Amino acid sequence: MSSFDFNRHTTREGTYSVQYEGTEKLFGTDGLEPFWIADMDIETPGAVQEAMKRRIDNGIFGYTKWQNPKFYEAVKGWWHRRFGIVLEDDEIHYAPSVMFTVGEAVRQFSEEGEGVILTMPSYNAFIGMVKGNGRKIVDCPLLENDDGWQFDFDHFEALCSREDVKVYIHCNPHNPTGRVWKRDELEKIREICLRTGVFLISDEIHMDFVRPKGQFVSMVELMADGDPMLVTTGLGKTFNLASIPHSYFITRDKALQKKIARNIASRYGMGAANSLALEAIHAAYTECGSWVDGLNSHIEENMQLVEDYITEHMSEWLDFKKPEATYLAWISFEKSGLADEEVHKALVDIGGIAVSPGHIYDMKKNRHFRFNVASSRHRVEDGLERIYRTFKKITKSTVQ
Repeated sequence: MSSFDFNRHTTREGTYSVQYEGTEKLFGTDGLEPFWIADMDIETPGAVQEAMKRRIDNGIFGYTKWQNPKFYEAVKGWWHRRFGIVLEDDEIHYAPSVMFTVGEAVRQFSEEGEGVILTMPSYNAFIGMVKGNGRKIVDCPLLENDDGWQFDFDHFEALCSREDVKVYIHCNPHNPTGRVWKRDELEKIREICLRTGVFLISDEIHMDFVRPKGQFVSMVELMADGDPMLVTTGLGKTFNLASIPHSYFITRDKALQKKIARNIASRYGMGAANSLALEAIHAAYTECGSWVDGLNSHIEENMQLVEDYITEHMSEWLDFKKPEATYLAWISFEKSGLADEEVHKALVDIGGIAVSPGHIYDMKKNRHFRFNVASSRHRVEDGLERIYRTFKKITKSTVQ
């Protein structure tokens, strides 16, 4: 039993939260109960809050050096304790954000008009970033069977072998499906990328939400000196710090690290580290392991609630199996026979709920929606009741 209260009522009133105050722009109306964007209705742990408060009490927030033992030891300690991975200082580099790092690697290793592989469904920010940088999205759909979501290695290898394909953006754990890639799968992905000359980016921002944590294998474990690849991550998801920009990346390609570092400082003028983020990283990674364990237990209970509720009340319309990771439930309504547009409109109009429509994570319609369970059990129950009310009305079902 966790000693932390993850069911505590929280409020984001007056904080200009995108989750709450950004719904009208995306969904066309306000007042919806939001379960869409990937941040949590759970407070950042007290140790992190206190560390940032102490830094604020200093009263001066000038240029801050991230290359210091406090930063390196916190990151190395977390990776060693959680995942059994030993890192060296010169393999770790601070960066403005995960998406900045992904975008910079895409710019470094491809030209406009060239291809970047995404496994569909895909985190929607990847889709936007690839398009925004003038690159071509090369779709490698995941395959779904009774065992869950699978990687299509034959198709992936064929895509990597194309002359115009230069980069693959890997997501581990995968957003939105929650799939955790196994060691042999990662080894095969790495081998194909190395053999075909495709640069490998592994976004591991959800790495702390693998249940159990020992199931997670980072691409860092497979990374050899000089490998053309990097792993990028940060604390934005795990510790609910998305509004405090920061990240770090890990690579054993020294030339690449120097080039990205030089561009961050000189080309983009973004070399200054966030002083509050540095304090948050140290406190989170040195004091909050048990908090993360408790949080994962809470999320697992909420995911089980979603699975049980759908099985009991909505199995004629919805399919869902709790994922191995993340706090995002990827729910299929394919068996309902209803069209994407009808369902997503009804969830807003009837359910009064904002969930992420599946089509934003794909190049095609896919009859899914993404439901965020990182909040109190009461909120998740309320969200499920809203979904049930919606499907009961639009299917004219007699199910009680």
